[in-house]
Amino acid sequence: MTNTNRIYLGIGIALAGLTVSNIYLYSQLSSMENTYASKQSVAAVADSIVTIEQSNNHSIGDFNKQLMDNPETIVKSLAKYRFEQDQIKQHEKSRAIQTLTGALYNDANDPVMGNPNGKHVIVEFVDYNCGYCKRLSPTLEEFLSKNPEGKVIVKEYPIFQNQPTSAYAAIMGIALFYTDSEKYHQFHNALMGARQLSKEFIDSTIVGLGVDLNTVNAQAEKARAQVAKTRTLGAQLEVTGTPTLFINGQKLHGGYSADQLIAMFN
Repeated sequence: MTNTNRIYLGIGIALAGLTVSNIYLYSQLSSMENTYASKQSVAAVADSIVTIEQSNNHSIGDFNKQLMDNPETIVKSLAKYRFEQDQIKQHEKSRAIQTLTGALYNDANDPVMGNPNGKHVIVEFVDYNCGYCKRLSPTLEEFLSKNPEGKVIVKEYPIFQNQPTSAYAAIMGIALFYTDSEKYHQFHNALMGARQLSKEFIDSTIVGLGVDLNTVNAQAEKARAQVAKTRTLGAQLEVTGTPTLFINGQKLHGGYSADQLIAMFN
């Protein structure tokens, strides 16, 4: 390709960038991206680009006309770019999970429900004021009851900053786990089953389990540090809402039955 033709190609690409902002192309992208954002389309887009590059005898006007007459080429290019960026992001997320596997699965300071030595492990980021977490809770209970190898690692992850009971429940839950780990599961279920939380309800739940509240409070600072560590981990893993599950190194959300969760380990 001659220098002149390279200039033509550069100008043509710049014109393509301006054309992208056209309302027509914007609307076409929304309707066509699902069609073209696939592995098969990547090859087609590559062929289109090669065809344009090989058309080095066209004038600037001809090149611009070609683009305007074939706007789907730009749409395909944008779809290809989006597809490739999504693949890159997925790879980065998978790599982040692999890097943080120890913190995700092997933190002895995290509460555990089910079989402590179970091989079928679900990690759940949870907030006790989260309605979706409350809906998922019975499913996880069924998962544990049906699966002797089932284990749920609870990442206390209070996200509702406008509800003080979120952080308080998380801290007291972890502090209870440090005090009497066998009582944590009952505490967790009690709070998940409550429609509204208050400090009084949380405290009374602990007392109702036969645990001394002062003893639990003595573990509060250590528990608060664990919540802060979990928040940092959540940010690194891009956990932006609850419930968020990690199963076999994959980040998932709710919507699964207990049997579907069990099947993920088979």
